[in-house]
Amino acid sequence: MTAPGRAVLLVALCGLFAGLIRGQATVSALALSTVLWLMLEYAWFQWRRIRLIPRLQFQRVVNDHCDSNGTLQAGRLMRVEVRISTGGTVCHPPLRIEDVLPENIDVQQSAHQVQVSSAFRSATFTWSGRLRGTGQLILPGFRIILQDRHGFFRSESFVPCRQTFRVLPAWLETGEHRPLIKRMNAIPRHGIHRLQRAGMGSELLELRDYVPGDPPKSIAWKVSARRDRLMTRQYESEVPIRLQLFLDGGISMRVGGFGSRLLDQACFVAASVARNALSAGDSAGIVCFDERGLHTLGQQTGDRGFQQLLQTMADFAVNPRPLLTRLTTELQQSTLAVLNQQFPQLLNPRINSLPFRLFPLLPWSRRRQQNRALLASAIAQLSGMTVERQVQLLLDDALLAACCQSFLSQCGMAWLAPVVPVRGRGFHDSVTRLDTLAQTLVTAVSRAKDNEVFVIFADLLESSHGISRLLPALRLARSRHHRVVCVCPTPVFRRPAPTTLELPGTTAEDLLLAAEQTRTRGLATGLQRELRRLGVVAAFSGENSAIHAVLTEMDLARTGRTGAGVSR
Repeated sequence: MTAPGRAVLLVALCGLFAGLIRGQATVSALALSTVLWLMLEYAWFQWRRIRLIPRLQFQRVVNDHCDSNGTLQAGRLMRVEVRISTGGTVCHPPLRIEDVLPENIDVQQSAHQVQVSSAFRSATFTWSGRLRGTGQLILPGFRIILQDRHGFFRSESFVPCRQTFRVLPAWLETGEHRPLIKRMNAIPRHGIHRLQRAGMGSELLELRDYVPGDPPKSIAWKVSARRDRLMTRQYESEVPIRLQLFLDGGISMRVGGFGSRLLDQACFVAASVARNALSAGDSAGIVCFDERGLHTLGQQTGDRGFQQLLQTMADFAVNPRPLLTRLTTELQQSTLAVLNQQFPQLLNPRINSLPFRLFPLLPWSRRRQQNRALLASAIAQLSGMTVERQVQLLLDDALLAACCQSFLSQCGMAWLAPVVPVRGRGFHDSVTRLDTLAQTLVTAVSRAKDNEVFVIFADLLESSHGISRLLPALRLARSRHHRVVCVCPTPVFRRPAPTTLELPGTTAEDLLLAAEQTRTRGLATGLQRELRRLGVVAAFSGENSAIHAVLTEMDLARTGRTGAGVSR
């Protein structure tokens, strides 16, 4: 019963009581008829709820496919059609049906819900949305809000219709990138050579004796006349560049909402670079590393190889179970909000009733304790825990925090700052990640071919205090004449400006943005100074210049020459 219904019932009971005491038959009859009318409305509402809700059937068609699994792409528009059937029963209004959506999708205002205003046996509504970030999209089901005609009674329920989609990263098409064989006539430095092999190119590689089966058009007739034997021209064909991507998936790369994570920036740049490399005939591989270990995908070519790279990045972008942290109020509120959307029956006081307790006496403390008890009982019911385990949830903050984080991850929620702290995790967290990256880079150099291009996507700005652990591996890669590019995602999605910022305003948000930009610029300046000494290029993925920087290094790797402004 809603607040207006309780108010009408209270007024009717008061009128009935006053009419009986004072002997006013008219007032008593009017009040009694109101109570009876409310009872009839409640009976009709309960009959609709018991008969209608179990018979509702839903079918969700995403991009003309109704499978429970599929593949989508970040940044693109997805079209969804929802078909509702009542199994032959007439559904009477008012009724509101809402498609419960995760935070990885942007939809139009109230486009994913429909308000039924007339009786129906089957209905259809459509909505469209745009995916924010790479990883996974989970559509759990539908939320049904049933009311009576006057708004006195209200019931919320959830009908599961789970669909899971793999979200591939978006990429930028920069045009067909074709390498040039003969860009400069200068002889390379000692120890550096162009990558060449025999093929059907346009540049002459060598002359050799004629072998039966060689095409007649390749015979060098003038040279054959001078040497008195048939000679064949051998043309050169450029060896494809081997692009090796290193993708960091640490906590700092995953914190934030979908589309705002540093990992989303890194996946966008990595997919764009891989697309341009594979379209030019080169090969690309990827090494993903985080606290769980390494995941390696070998060198791939062609469209099928590009799809495997995208799928590898999409699977890696799915947030694992976060590390244990303290239980915060924001974490409890986020979990209760998701429970209210997907499992409203578990928060219903009639079903999940709490025993009365005298203490605490303060109303805010009592409310906070009730929310925790309600949250613990709902999670215990979903996880199938015993009564002893539920009591432990009420007393153990670390266990309740772990269960809440696991529940949010399963529902497709991103790691937010209240769940996982963004900064201040200490020196040893970045040291472990840099040690893993250095060891992986050394292993890749030991197995590398001639003049490969290594692209590192890592949060080096926040790990700049431990960059000395990565420098020996970078120095080894440069000594083998490989090109190395470090792409550093920026937390404010802007390239660190070389000059002093001008404040756009004096609000708290403007001041915080300016302070963050100033801090990022200082970290970027020191990082660029350290990497420039080794001839390593540092790019920032807040703009498209990071993609062009990697493509430029690939062009330089084909000729073995040094770019402008970079010391070897």
